[in-house]
Amino acid sequence: MKALVITEPGKIQWRHVEKPVPGPKEVLIEVKAVGICGTDLHILHGKHGAVTYPRIPGHEMVGKVVGVGKEVNNVGLGDHVAVDPVVSCGKCPMCLRGRHNICYQVKCLGVQTEGAFTQYVKVNGDKVYSFNPDIPWETAALVEPFSIAAQIAERLRISFYDKILIVGGGTIGLALLQVVNRIYGSKAVVADISHNKLLLAREMGAQCAINPQETDVIKRSAEIWNYEGPTVVVEAVGSSKILNSLLEKALPGSRIGVIGFMAEPVNILPVEITKKELEIIGSRMNRNKFPEVLTWFKEGKLEPEKLISHKLRFEEAEQAFALFDDRLDEVCKVIIQF
Repeated sequence: MKALVITEPGKIQWRHVEKPVPGPKEVLIEVKAVGICGTDLHILHGKHGAVTYPRIPGHEMVGKVVGVGKEVNNVGLGDHVAVDPVVSCGKCPMCLRGRHNICYQVKCLGVQTEGAFTQYVKVNGDKVYSFNPDIPWETAALVEPFSIAAQIAERLRISFYDKILIVGGGTIGLALLQVVNRIYGSKAVVADISHNKLLLAREMGAQCAINPQETDVIKRSAEIWNYEGPTVVVEAVGSSKILNSLLEKALPGSRIGVIGFMAEPVNILPVEITKKELEIIGSRMNRNKFPEVLTWFKEGKLEPEKLISHKLRFEEAEQAFALFDDRLDEVCKVIIQF
């Protein structure tokens, strides 16, 4: 079968690989749609420290079940399924506490293991979730990024009373906007330097969309909310410099969400955290959020399709990656269709 392989940083190659055979606890999935994530770009550009090469990327995957191991009973042949890419050991202290997304040996499909930029994948049966065939493949491929948004919202203890500043209008930032606005009923402001992403944020319900090149985002948000917020600030860009600035300027009592894998250190005096009683809260991947998100999709509570900026065929995957270099301002979520 055909696979798109990142052979080394900066190099993509088409290869023929052996079609996988599912074991007793596994299912074989014919891939139907995959989203390109920022993580995939980091792998391509050699900026992800956990990756070895060559690697088949892709972890935002959906497809049709075409093979079922004899010990799998939660899905059947022909089912439309979304795949949770979190791979954990099931035995370490974190797994035993129900926090498998921070397992001592946690892995992600398409990062530390082979991913979905291929025609078929095999995964453990407990990582697949059936969904209504009425949901289009390309829309269902967004379950994974929305599961990340759901995890962030839970970690930050979002409530109706919160006023949230989301810095970064990419897929995760805008997915989080929809979740806090439509699921929790919270008010949110989005900051980004992209005019198109600010327009999207307004369309999706942001109370205000701010360009940080034109104004101080914390100050402007505080003015909008009469200094009753932001109570929560989320750094959704992946920049240590931005995070440092947000920590320095955050209002007293703020909860600061950190979701990026930034390599550069943040330089802030601990006394600044203590004086304002700031909470710095990390969030990684998701913890059993797929059923919840799929229910939101089914009930029409979210509009995931609004995040899709481009759809390309599997054979055009190389051009899809190039979009992020050539037309970044126009790109939100790129979906590969099989």
